[in-house]
Amino acid sequence: MVGCAPWRDDFFDSGVGVLTQTDVKEKLGTPHLVNEPLLSDETTWSYRHVLSESELDPWGFKTIGQEAGSLLGGANGLPQEKIYCYVYTLTFDKDAVLRHWERELCEVPTPPNLFEKGLSGKLRLPPFVNAYRGIPA
Repeated sequence: MVGCAPWRDDFFDSGVGVLTQTDVKEKLGTPHLVNEPLLSDETTWSYRHVLSESELDPWGFKTIGQEAGSLLGGANGLPQEKIYCYVYTLTFDKDAVLRHWERELCEVPTPPNLFEKGLSGKLRLPPFVNAYRGIPA
């Protein structure tokens, strides 16, 4: 995939040894997870961000390819964008200054197929539908 690093990467790269917890909180909001071990001077914050391909491709290279494909007789409509999930883990020292950061891919949950057929060939409805209809699971 052609693209560039999300803006957060540049923010953290240039902020190691400079950014404080307050700076990060002002830019990204409250962290999703905070780990402050009792026997360590380090604090770890985690943020989870879900990004689409277009957010990772600010110059629109992928869009140009899709438009060219549709001109050459592609299917109606553009394919659905891929979604990427990133977890940013930030490590701060005892003075609340950013010392290290990492970005990892995380799994994006796939929504269930509500019209999936069971082994019997019958349409298998989700449990909440059967419960609503009074049918035991």
